[in-house]
Amino acid sequence: MYLCATLKEDTMGNTTDLALLRKRSMASIISDAYRLYMDNFKKLFRASWPLAIIYAAVFALTTNLFIRDVLTTVTTISDWSMVDWSAFLSHCWMAIGSMLLFVIAALLLASTAFWACRCHKQTGAIERSLHWWGVWPSLWYPKTLGKSIKWFFKPGFRYWGMFFATWLITMFITTAITLFCELPAVIIGIANVKAYTGAAMGDPLGMPDYLPLMTFIAFFVAGFVQAYVHLASIFPFYYAFGMAKTIETERNKMKI
Repeated sequence: MYLCATLKEDTMGNTTDLALLRKRSMASIISDAYRLYMDNFKKLFRASWPLAIIYAAVFALTTNLFIRDVLTTVTTISDWSMVDWSAFLSHCWMAIGSMLLFVIAALLLASTAFWACRCHKQTGAIERSLHWWGVWPSLWYPKTLGKSIKWFFKPGFRYWGMFFATWLITMFITTAITLFCELPAVIIGIANVKAYTGAAMGDPLGMPDYLPLMTFIAFFVAGFVQAYVHLASIFPFYYAFGMAKTIETERNKMKI
């Protein structure tokens, strides 16, 4: 279990208006979440950069294999009723395996946000990582995930509307920023799809030998940026949880 170190007063992370247990409007939940993230970005970067590199590498590998093996095959299928699914899965097994690795990499990266939220909940501030290699998840992480899921279904499910609205707004913001930041990689990806699709239909590959390497590098850089765009998306749910806990506390006091 990774213990939060003793913290000195932090004028950015320990402000009362960013405290967890407060009533907030939906706009405040979103704005305070991103403010907490940006105010502590240096600490989060120091804590997560090795996991972000792993995430970016797996993202680049998965995207390349998905374009090469899955998309090119799917775009050449004219009659889905005639598809030999065993052959299809055999052809795409590397892409499918890399997708599973990507899910693991994403969960590892998310542990940094859970660690930061855990520290902020306990101390009112996000601490600086004690080691240059950042913060890696340990037994506390699956326990925290399990408790979060259990709490959401009881009693948190009565606040499903607030969590759904939080998810919807956060998804919109995250998608917009991701597409903007990854536009060069998206363009290169489209070029790869067209090239591989044409090759699958019998046309010459028609792209330089260095393009696969350039594609991997482009998606690696895009994945690294994406890691920190997506890492921020966890913090709105942290404040939505705080809002729900505050309402629950007041509800229990009224029953006494």
